[in-house]
Amino acid sequence: MKNLNAAGLLVACIFAFQTLSAQQQPITQKPALNKALSLAQLPEKLECNLPALKKISSTRISEHVALALGNYEFAGEVVDRTQQSAGVMSMNIRSTNIPGAFCTVSVITDADNTQKLVGRIINPKSDDVLVLTEENNRYFWVKQPKQFFMVE
Repeated sequence: MKNLNAAGLLVACIFAFQTLSAQQQPITQKPALNKALSLAQLPEKLECNLPALKKISSTRISEHVALALGNYEFAGEVVDRTQQSAGVMSMNIRSTNIPGAFCTVSVITDADNTQKLVGRIINPKSDDVLVLTEENNRYFWVKQPKQFFMVE
């Protein structure tokens, strides 16, 4: 009787050890190539409201701002405002109406007091990025593929 209990315990231990140490196949995740385009409703090129954009440079951290993008509005909160060097002021704005979207705008002031604006709006859930570009003293938000701006 003692040998049967010992043998049964040994078999149960071997079975438990086998099930605990069994290797599981890793789950392979295919990259999501067709992500939702949150900026898809916007045209490829939008004229920028320059006075509203320059007004952002005077905002403080935790203030709410709004940028008009055609018929759409990018609303957000200023989360960071830094002066990286003399003549360069950068503001980071986290969107409150597009989950995960982030806007960065920098105002570059030259020695002759002329200002140039650079910026972009990135959403990790979107395949597009809006880049602020200047053409003939006018500013435009231009849609470009995200693959050139952000590593996933």
